[in-house]
Amino acid sequence: MNTVKVFKNATIINGINSDVVKEGMVVVDNDRITYVGEYNAEYLKLHENEQLEVIDVQHKIIMPGMIDAHVHLTLEGEAQYLEKLIVEDAKFTILKGLKKAEKMLRAGFTTVRCVGEKGQIDVHLRNAINAGIVNGPNILASGKAITTTGGHGDMLPDGIRFDGISTIADGMSNVQLAVREQLKLNVDNIKLMATGGGMSPGDAKISQLTVEEMAIAVKEAEKFDIVTAAHAIGREGINNALQAGVRTIEHGTYIDQDGIHFMKNHDVFLVPTLAAFKTIKYGEAAGVPKHHLEKVQSFERAHIDNLKRALDAGVKVITGTDAGTPFNYHGENAYELEALTNVGMTPMDTIIAATSRAAEALKLEDRGVLKEGYIADLIIVDGNPLHDIMLLQKKVEKVYKNGQEVTFVE
Repeated sequence: MNTVKVFKNATIINGINSDVVKEGMVVVDNDRITYVGEYNAEYLKLHENEQLEVIDVQHKIIMPGMIDAHVHLTLEGEAQYLEKLIVEDAKFTILKGLKKAEKMLRAGFTTVRCVGEKGQIDVHLRNAINAGIVNGPNILASGKAITTTGGHGDMLPDGIRFDGISTIADGMSNVQLAVREQLKLNVDNIKLMATGGGMSPGDAKISQLTVEEMAIAVKEAEKFDIVTAAHAIGREGINNALQAGVRTIEHGTYIDQDGIHFMKNHDVFLVPTLAAFKTIKYGEAAGVPKHHLEKVQSFERAHIDNLKRALDAGVKVITGTDAGTPFNYHGENAYELEALTNVGMTPMDTIIAATSRAAEALKLEDRGVLKEGYIADLIIVDGNPLHDIMLLQKKVEKVYKNGQEVTFVE
């Protein structure tokens, strides 16, 4: 007999709007939510012939599991990653990636989007998790990101090739082929490098993949209703990605008013990855390469100012941490919500950005919300994050994925 879970005495944040239900009740049948609202004895009578598991939440917060739209399971938060990226076999990387995925799930992130991995480890981890072989969040896999010769992610001298997080493609036909190679693996997302980046040598602002190259990538992805994301630091590269039809802009540091206007009017989502600025906190003394640190320091102010302009204009912002970049550790993902409050978002705004809005951006039609018919990915928080958003970093008490409580081995 199927057990129906009844969460009672709950304070409910639904992830859609600012409504908070006190003395609430959530009912889960198998992997689906069947009721959300105030305690309803009459509704429970409908299940009186079924086995009920009643869970007294004791007035704690129950809310949707959170979503991180930008992580790397290959990287570990180390100051310098290139040597390990070159010499480490992907078969070993995937085992370490599993532990990082578990940390994020334990932290209340029931869904993560990987945006470029060595050996396409995200695809294989996703498949193992979905098959019930190992524990982990719902993974939206990108396989390898797509970059240009000498672009972000292509860092070695000519003639040397290694299994990095990107695949190199120049020209429309080669980009089309690279996208198709990822789609062959049944990826959930295509990641494009529109500009340089902080972790690669060279100017982070310079545009790389062209409008035409990215447009053919978007066209191929959209045949399969696959989401596209563009790493984009500089103004020109951001606008190129927007003109190409990319759905999410990653970082968006030097976005201008034209880009902001376009994003607002075309429902393009911004993933500001504020957690990546942890690089500055630790700096060169901790081993961050000088070229990386100087670039991140140089564009921090513009990044914050332009994000505020985008928020004021009504651009849809979602949570993404860039977990794996220097000192930006997996399992600390909820720091991004704190960082977003520091630029003017309310705690409720950040929770919506981490739940329903992120689900909308990633085309997850039945996740990210506590609502009848949706998949029961939810968390219980000891304390109210609307009063202190930092509680999400330390007080996630229980995690439920697909309606089942997740158990973790200490």
